[in-house]
Amino acid sequence: MIDPDLLEIRQAFAIEGAELLTDMESSLLALESNPTSVEDFGRLFRTVHTIKGSASIVRFEAVEHFCHSIEHILVRIRDKELLLNQQLVALLLKCHDNISSVMNQYCASDDEKEIVLPARHSLLLNQLREWVADTHSIEQEQQKYASLDDSYLGLESESDGDGFHFFEDTTEEHLSQPQLQDDVSDEAAAGDMNARKQRVVRVDAARLDQLSDLVVELVTATSVMEANVRMLGDLASTESAMHVANLIKQMQEKTMSFRMIPVQTLFQRFKRIIHDISSSTGKQIKLQISGGETELDKAVAEKLHEPLLHLVRNAIDHGIEMPKERTAHGKHEAGTVHLKAFHDSGNIVIRVSDDGQGINLENVARKAVERGLAKRENISTDKDILSYIFEPGLSTLEDATMLSGRGVGMDVVRKVVESIRGRIDVETDEGVGTTFQISIPLSLSLIDGFMVSLGENLYILPMDLVLETMELPSAERRAAMPNGGLQVRDQLLPCLDLRKVLGITEASPAVQHVVIFRHGGTGVGLVVDRLHGEIKTVIKPLGQLYRSVVCISGASILGDGSIALFLETSKLVEAS
Repeated sequence: MIDPDLLEIRQAFAIEGAELLTDMESSLLALESNPTSVEDFGRLFRTVHTIKGSASIVRFEAVEHFCHSIEHILVRIRDKELLLNQQLVALLLKCHDNISSVMNQYCASDDEKEIVLPARHSLLLNQLREWVADTHSIEQEQQKYASLDDSYLGLESESDGDGFHFFEDTTEEHLSQPQLQDDVSDEAAAGDMNARKQRVVRVDAARLDQLSDLVVELVTATSVMEANVRMLGDLASTESAMHVANLIKQMQEKTMSFRMIPVQTLFQRFKRIIHDISSSTGKQIKLQISGGETELDKAVAEKLHEPLLHLVRNAIDHGIEMPKERTAHGKHEAGTVHLKAFHDSGNIVIRVSDDGQGINLENVARKAVERGLAKRENISTDKDILSYIFEPGLSTLEDATMLSGRGVGMDVVRKVVESIRGRIDVETDEGVGTTFQISIPLSLSLIDGFMVSLGENLYILPMDLVLETMELPSAERRAAMPNGGLQVRDQLLPCLDLRKVLGITEASPAVQHVVIFRHGGTGVGLVVDRLHGEIKTVIKPLGQLYRSVVCISGASILGDGSIALFLETSKLVEAS
């Protein structure tokens, strides 16, 4: 078995190595479009140098020597003896992929046995040596590298122990701090350096998930405690319970913030994907990112990667045209895929847009009829047509490609989005482009809800969708309204009876209420018995036993031990 101390360093190597590899990849992609960027080249050089030093610390000689070979190339580029062209960037990107693959294999190993290197490892090493030996011998290059000025890297020399500063990052001032001779000065310098240290503690994501789950349970237990204390009627106990509840609320908010990450980390993954697809298809594609600072739950980000990957690939394959075709239609020869994120009413909204040829609605309708998904006379609007692109087995491409065309993908996108209580909408303009919009809750566990009831049964609606409430008009007034409609001031809204939608046969009370919630661009009324108001609660999944239940997305245990069911508003509308 591996030494425990080395295992801990390996774990840090894996975490920070992934971050450095991301920097390496982004630097290379930036240099491909702007090879003269000194800033990007310096970042690339420092990243490769740091990975090499860190591999040395964990005794991973394969990566250490591989990065050393890459540095030979970078030295020659720096000294203007070698031109950084697209061919060389492509080789360095392959080197990045090789380092990533070998590091993953190494960090996943729990013993000291030698890692089996892939065949491409030696192949890439030979290609790197060929670039180095093009005009200089390897011996000459090693002499040149031996005289490399480490100040260019922004790091200490290798003999001083370069590599990761595990668990604590230090500032540049610390790195350049001169050695002091007397003990008093050493103590003062040490105190000063400690004050300047950036205290960063790396915590495994699984531990954060465990902490989050415990806080969620604590919120539920506190609700039960508050309800019991109120029943006792003791003022001092009630005040103490309220104070504890307030502290737990603050703890809950802080804990949830630990899980939030900028959406930029999710969007950045698609730079390389678009680069590779662009190279293989001959299409010229630019990725535009906006709203990257918008934060979302880490669990949500992980769930969204696959749907966004499908949408980006489809935008390139179905939407973006070849350069000649684009110029013939008066467009720029390079197409654009735009990823945008922003917050809206407690949700995070992500848009995937392209400026391609759009979706041919007539073609989609024809395919839907051919596959028996719909009858031609039942398709009346563009929205009806677009809904069929999410059906399994439907594709508008006549021949499958490496990217799409087999009728799988869009149905998976919808299922994944709905599994995290989200929704997906699509807009298209033929010849102009297509936009997919995904709206999902900021957190998968805690939500702000509005509670209602039918008899003894409790239900919760998403608070951000509730527009207003009102008392249900009398039977005489409703008789003057269209069937299934509700007159709200000067507007006629569709109205659903929750009893009929859920199939509840229990008689309704004399006085009922209406909750008006937002659906698409309009409001929809929902008839219920009682209104209980706003509630902050925890959503629990129903489990596989209830997977066929429609209109219900989860449940919550309330303070008094009763259970409330979460209503899926979009499913309510569909079911009615």
